[in-house]
Amino acid sequence: MDDDLLDLQRDRIEFLEERIRQLEEALMPSSVMVPVEYQLTSLESRVFAHLASREFGTKQSIMMALYSDRAEEPEIKIVDVFVCKMRRKLRPFGVKIETIWGLGYRLAKPDVTEVAA
Repeated sequence: MDDDLLDLQRDRIEFLEERIRQLEEALMPSSVMVPVEYQLTSLESRVFAHLASREFGTKQSIMMALYSDRAEEPEIKIVDVFVCKMRRKLRPFGVKIETIWGLGYRLAKPDVTEVAA
């Protein structure tokens, strides 16, 4: 009976580990290419890719994209710090990160006038 229980627990652990891997992959898509010209750090690039692959990112989802591989993560306020630094780096390229109050952040859609130019 104990061996059956251990086998069930091992199967469940394997299942959960695979599910975590899939969810982490969904949070950090590999298909988003961040231009080198932006000069983003590796963690800033993760945030950019996260925002570029969805309508918006919550602070919690950005934290998962940044720190899902760590046992301890910094305070959630670090997301605001990343966004602030990224805004400064992206501004010369016309890339804007908008705040969605109460939800998180998103990459701004270009204005029609910007696209025409």
